[in-house]
Amino acid sequence: MDRRRVLKYLAATPAMGALVNGMGGPLAAAAAPPVGPATERTPALGAYESLRFGCSFHFGLPTFTGDDYDVGAVPATTYNPTHLDVRQWIKVAHDLGAKYAVLTAKYMSGFCLWNSKGYEYSVAASGNKTDVVAAFVEACHEYGLRPGFYYCILDPHNEGRFDWNSMVPDKYFDLIKRHVGELHTLYPNTFYQLFDITWKVTPAQLWELYRLVKAHSPDCIVVCNQGFKQSRANQGRMSEAASWPSDVINGEDTLPPLEGHDPHVTYEGKKYYMPFETWLPTGPIYPPMPTMHTWFWHPWYKTQSAEVLAHAYRDCMSGNANLLMNLAPDNTGRLPEDEVATMQRVAELIRS
Repeated sequence: MDRRRVLKYLAATPAMGALVNGMGGPLAAAAAPPVGPATERTPALGAYESLRFGCSFHFGLPTFTGDDYDVGAVPATTYNPTHLDVRQWIKVAHDLGAKYAVLTAKYMSGFCLWNSKGYEYSVAASGNKTDVVAAFVEACHEYGLRPGFYYCILDPHNEGRFDWNSMVPDKYFDLIKRHVGELHTLYPNTFYQLFDITWKVTPAQLWELYRLVKAHSPDCIVVCNQGFKQSRANQGRMSEAASWPSDVINGEDTLPPLEGHDPHVTYEGKKYYMPFETWLPTGPIYPPMPTMHTWFWHPWYKTQSAEVLAHAYRDCMSGNANLLMNLAPDNTGRLPEDEVATMQRVAELIRS
């Protein structure tokens, strides 16, 4: 990225904007207005829509503790896959027909799947020190998938308590920015960034994260998950205020409406161009929360039927929506053979 472009994106962040704009001269005059969600279809959004189908991967401490809502109270050594094979994950996604992939770089347990500098709760301190993020990006490049990251704002390990709705402490928000900046510095021009549980930061803080990603990866598709209940309620017809700004409306375990998604979405009286993405867990119902499906592997994990998943695929394609289908590697670090067999059958059905 050249100096003019760096200044352009720094100017879009609250902390640096005043510094850049205070420089005076032609560089300050040429600084672009703050970056934000698109009011019309852009090349980046067009590229995202053209891919249509991706896979996400939920893998981390919950894979080993058995708790989808793991709070990060166990030692990092609890994470210890014995046959980690990230390349296998991406090959299965590729054979399924996926064009992009999203990894849970940090889930709500606070455990990072990369060796974050100066941070003690990561793969570097675990039973298997493989940098999963690096392996994931490398495998995506090998199989021609566009890589992306998931980052959870809710984090009892770093917040000091488990609370869905309390605002994050300033010290933890500084860590969030460091983590996100680190990911997008190590892997600039990343295709996709998903933030989850975004209502725990202020609107100004969410804008700061949005602009931070765009500073490193200008064409990155930034997605703020609306949450399960919100997605079911509005089916992509609107963007929730707590999930703004976002380039895409994410529908957690929610298919597009029967009339299909209209990407011309009004937010606070202004029209934006916002594609819809169904983010679909493929696992069974999670017993502690029987209205929701599990995202992580468990010993009792059984993938939903190939017919159900293929039907969801067809609904998304006919409903003008992207589909992000979740896969769950087991505690050895591989996708189990029964899950792979189901995905092979899904591929047969959607290609027929």
